[in-house]
Amino acid sequence: MLPAKVPIIFLLVCAIAFSLGQIGAGDCTIDQRDKITQDCREYIKLKGPVTAPSYDDECCVAIRAVPNLDMECIIRLLSNKQKKYDVGKIRRLGSVFCHPHLVMT
Repeated sequence: MLPAKVPIIFLLVCAIAFSLGQIGAGDCTIDQRDKITQDCREYIKLKGPVTAPSYDDECCVAIRAVPNLDMECIIRLLSNKQKKYDVGKIRRLGSVFCHPHLVMT
């Protein structure tokens, strides 16, 4: 009887571990995606120069509202219409321009 319980316990432990990993992931939301594409539209256009918003700009505020500055999550949520934006510029906003620890004074 004991060998039959081992796989069940193993599956239970795996399910719990997977669930805890997902809780900490802090996924982004459609509302955050929409806020970023609205507030950052001038900075994420496909064409045009790379320009940086100020740290206090609405764009950076929207970027910093995303858990862990996870711009890959935002990029995954882009609708077909929103794919007109430059994903490289979106990534840069989260990793360089709006990052709370990289602000130069």
